[in-house]
Amino acid sequence: MKYMDICRKTNGTVSTIKNERGVSQTKTLKFIAAAGLVLTVTVAFAFKDKILAAFNPISVIATVAGTNLKETDGRTNVLILGSDRRLGGAEAGRPTLTDTILVASIGKVDKDVVLISLPRDLWVKDANGSHKINAVYAFSKDGEGADNLRAVLQDVLGIPIHYHVMVSFDLFKEIIDILGGVEVTVDTAFTDYEYPVENMEINNCGRTDDEIKKMEEGGKSTLEIYFCRYEKIVFNQGAQTMDGETALKFVRSRHGTNNENTDFARSRRQQKIITAIKNKSLSIQTLVNPAKLKSLYDAYSQNTDTDVDFGAVNSFYLLSQQINFDRVVSVVLDDRSPADQGGLLYAPADKTLYNNQYVLVPQTGDYVQIHAFVQRYLFGGK
Repeated sequence: MKYMDICRKTNGTVSTIKNERGVSQTKTLKFIAAAGLVLTVTVAFAFKDKILAAFNPISVIATVAGTNLKETDGRTNVLILGSDRRLGGAEAGRPTLTDTILVASIGKVDKDVVLISLPRDLWVKDANGSHKINAVYAFSKDGEGADNLRAVLQDVLGIPIHYHVMVSFDLFKEIIDILGGVEVTVDTAFTDYEYPVENMEINNCGRTDDEIKKMEEGGKSTLEIYFCRYEKIVFNQGAQTMDGETALKFVRSRHGTNNENTDFARSRRQQKIITAIKNKSLSIQTLVNPAKLKSLYDAYSQNTDTDVDFGAVNSFYLLSQQINFDRVVSVVLDDRSPADQGGLLYAPADKTLYNNQYVLVPQTGDYVQIHAFVQRYLFGGK
């Protein structure tokens, strides 16, 4: 799809604004209920919210919406993180980057949900220095990553963060494979010639240091020099079934053709996979299969970093009865949208102050404009 919808409320109605860069991380969450459920379906209901919570921001909010739900000014804000943490291979144990950063805010009075996406290249400052926001978690001491990132997000957005949940690539793949794959429609066909091969990140592809130096001096590209570190992946347009590995490549690809080489394009693809996982998890074939449900929950519980209490299953249903999930506002902070749609950042041409990295910083030099933008979306009638 070429554009994402941003739904707004005006005088009690819903209007839609087309935002090319705004990316929604969620779709409408529908619940399955039937009378006379046998024991297997009862077991399914006990686990399904926990499974979905790892992937769907709405599910996370719904799960924590109990009588003791934390809130500020009638809103509960949940930080949703997608990490590149690996449990095995050459990258196992390395610092964890959080390349998917989304804050979901639910209004208990307005009965609305606002999703705010932040770019991984946003330059921020915390107790460990200045760096990109996706490295805050990695640079923190063990056990402090989520708290430090929450503090940074509170500074950037001007709102408290009450809960967090983070999932890894390994969990992503495992869940999809347990489900037997997911159905996805690829809107735009693309080819990526530089998809990284796992465990080949430091491989010199049989070349000596002198050979590599000569190739670099001769103007050879990284792909030509380190050809073994990358693989070519192709996604054709149309509906298809993806297993865990294929789905991961679909959402991780950064160098695709046909304008599929941006973080915003990645976010659109991520949203498609999230919806596909939700649909497959809630299918009757999954809900009546206790063994599959147990495998899903075991995978989730062992691979998720969260402070969300999953004890109150009834809160899932309580929130579903209160919130109209068709009325979800989704915005993204970037450097190319109109200011009133989140285009409040810019990429400095002089990178000297940023360790010569590509970064995004606030146009005004501070977060005041971003705070006002967020407040308008949360409390200003959108």
